[in-house]
Amino acid sequence: MTELILEALAVGAGIVAALGAGAGVTGWLVVRKVRRSRIIERTRDRGVLAARAYAPDKLTREPARLIGELRRSSRATHLALTEAAEQGRPVGELPRAAAEIDRAAASLENLLKVADREPNRELKQELTTNLSAQAKALDELSAELRRSLLQTARSVDTRQLEQATSRLRHEISAMGTWRDTYGGRQG
Repeated sequence: MTELILEALAVGAGIVAALGAGAGVTGWLVVRKVRRSRIIERTRDRGVLAARAYAPDKLTREPARLIGELRRSSRATHLALTEAAEQGRPVGELPRAAAEIDRAAASLENLLKVADREPNRELKQELTTNLSAQAKALDELSAELRRSLLQTARSVDTRQLEQATSRLRHEISAMGTWRDTYGGRQG
């Protein structure tokens, strides 16, 4: 009987040890994945950027605000390009131009991060002011690209509307002719 109890305790301890080791390894893998997750890293970076954009100190707030504006402008441009391509509208070389703007924006974003880390307030102010002008220029280029897409869309939509109007007028005319020819007959 004592042997049976000792045997049961040994088996139970072995099962608990195996489950504990399995839980430990699983926990370690989950923590490792979470730490390496780019989604979580991007979300954390966005949160930190948003918090810094509302900081009371202008020298802290301005670089974060500029980075946020660059990212929003880039996202809007990519959405406009994607929408235009999905609708079959001509985009020409605009995706290549958008990629060049994105490269310039990424470079400017890195410079803004460097300026944000600068401990000397005067140098930080100077860098931020200079980079602000460049960020504004990039934002205007991106807006011009989106404006070009919208103008193309309007011209395509106008042409489609004219075609539909022409087709509808032709059908109305055909129906009138049919009514005049066959409508008066009594079967």
